[in-house]
Amino acid sequence: MRHAIAIAVSRLDDHEPALWTERDPEAVHQARVATRRLRSDLGTLHDFVDETWAKPLRAELRWFGAELGQVRDVEVLHERLALHAALLPDTEAEAARRAIRRLDADHMRARTELLRTLREPRYAQLHRALHDAVRDPKLAPAASLRATDALPGAVRPIWRKLRRAVDALGPAPSDAALHQVRIRAKRCRYAAEVAAPVVGRPARDFATALTHVQDVLGEHQDGTVADGWLAKAAPESSPAEAYALGMLAEIERGLSVRARAAFAPAWEAARERSLRSWL
Repeated sequence: MRHAIAIAVSRLDDHEPALWTERDPEAVHQARVATRRLRSDLGTLHDFVDETWAKPLRAELRWFGAELGQVRDVEVLHERLALHAALLPDTEAEAARRAIRRLDADHMRARTELLRTLREPRYAQLHRALHDAVRDPKLAPAASLRATDALPGAVRPIWRKLRRAVDALGPAPSDAALHQVRIRAKRCRYAAEVAAPVVGRPARDFATALTHVQDVLGEHQDGTVADGWLAKAAPESSPAEAYALGMLAEIERGLSVRARAAFAPAWEAARERSLRSWL
């Protein structure tokens, strides 16, 4: 638990200065990963930390992660659409880029909100709480258990929740259901990575397989979000821009379909029993 907290807070500290300046485009992403991972780790290891201490800390990490997400989601969408616009013929590519520039205003608003958040006393309190956690995490008596004995039991229920979510998908799962599976796959991957320093290669291999599941479903979710934005933006655009956005929508739908098809083999590989021999 101490290791997980130290790694996350160090990562956040490394990238916090760039959150103010926007000089490093990766800063928001890395800070968001740090908050998400620590929140997940506190949940995974909930039996080994004081609940009255960990619960409010997780809630504040959720809040700050959501603030970072407002910026990051716009950045991901903009980068994706710009990349795919470059695949279009020159005339349509330029029309698509004109329409995509609408996201600049959304990004500016999200950045303004993030800067306001960084100036809030609430963020300063979270910052202090995280550094206090590095120095003096509030651990439960179970934290004295041998890690090799305790960690598999902490990861096992997270895997089971993921497995049940996949089993419930059915033959034609909704986009929302696939997105929820992706969230559970990410948490299970984080849990395996928490165990990796103790369990070793078996946990790392399991985490790698789950990363592939997460990536496939992440591609599906990004395509779905992009397609939704294009459908909303097209009626508000000029005819030339709307035509170009329609071409982009076809690209996004094709990628989403491909990701759906890739999910089944990725999941079969991740659920291989040999990867879970340590659980």
